[in-house]
Amino acid sequence: MFWNIAYLIISISVLTYLYYLRLFFIGLRNRKESADTFKKKVSVIVAARNEEKNISKLLTSLVNQHYPEHLFEIIIADDGSEDSTASIVEKFAEKWENVKLIKVTNRKEVDSPKKNALSQAIEASSGDIILSTDADCIVGKYWISSIIPNLKNSDMVTGFSRTMIKDWKRSTLLDKFEHFDFVSMFAAAAGAISSGKYFSCSGQNIAYKKKSFLQVGGFEKIKHLISGDDVNLMQLFRKNGMTVSFSFSLHSFVYTVPCTSWSRLLSQRSRWSSNMKWQTSLNPEFFFYLICVFFITILPIVFIFKVWWFALGIILLRTILEIEFLKVAFTVFCEDKKRLLFYPAWLIIQPVYFVLIAFMGIMNFFKWKE
Repeated sequence: MFWNIAYLIISISVLTYLYYLRLFFIGLRNRKESADTFKKKVSVIVAARNEEKNISKLLTSLVNQHYPEHLFEIIIADDGSEDSTASIVEKFAEKWENVKLIKVTNRKEVDSPKKNALSQAIEASSGDIILSTDADCIVGKYWISSIIPNLKNSDMVTGFSRTMIKDWKRSTLLDKFEHFDFVSMFAAAAGAISSGKYFSCSGQNIAYKKKSFLQVGGFEKIKHLISGDDVNLMQLFRKNGMTVSFSFSLHSFVYTVPCTSWSRLLSQRSRWSSNMKWQTSLNPEFFFYLICVFFITILPIVFIFKVWWFALGIILLRTILEIEFLKVAFTVFCEDKKRLLFYPAWLIIQPVYFVLIAFMGIMNFFKWKE
């Protein structure tokens, strides 16, 4: 009985995965890049807590944007930092009139501190467009001007993000895994959005019309969820019939600081994976896809001990198709294709990694910031 059920599950998972992988591939191939010169008043919103090591770099990249200074403001929501984050922001605010600092209140009284911080920053904003990234990110000088045009015909736009790796050959296994995993996740997300499937996005690089945000009720309907200020907000937009697009412009790409340990990476990814259980109501199709990805990653390991040739066949099929898909993704995101040689290591680590982040996500073994 067990093996019959296992065969059924793996068969459904493989067919489903192949369907969506083809969909994502078509989405990347048929991607559209906006060439409009659409300009609106933009409020760049950043929630920060204990980011003294990173906030100066982010603010430097933000104040030097190639965008009319009178058309954008930068609001840093200090979420009860216990270091010098606030004082650093204040120094920037003294020199740059469009830099503002707000002190977040009620942190200990809410389930999702980050959404609380973002909500207070958005309430204090004056822009027509909300553009958000994380405090440990760095953006290019054309970030605003390249991502905003996508909102001319969309309610929300999300973009690519990757970790900063200066020397791939000398990078650690952790650095390579995180970087490779980022590219694979964004490739799927970008392909899905381009195909009209609003599955996933990242708060490291996201923008939306303020009126659309208010129309869906802001974060009110998802404020009880500790994570998901990005993907769950996207699902609210989707459920309200709003449009989402992906920015493929090289200038819109964002860099983020890599995790310094496996425990930090697992904590971050388990926070992201915690959103999975809420997709049953927010986006059942996305939930079904995630379940199938989980099974196609885990079950072949189980089948090796029963029908090894069947398990290896699935792994080989997945490997061939994913590498072809990633070749396209690496071209789209301007990644060095030599890094595709890391694929076998990524594939081997994935089963253990998936089980850990799924368990930690379900059990909420993570926090926004200590």
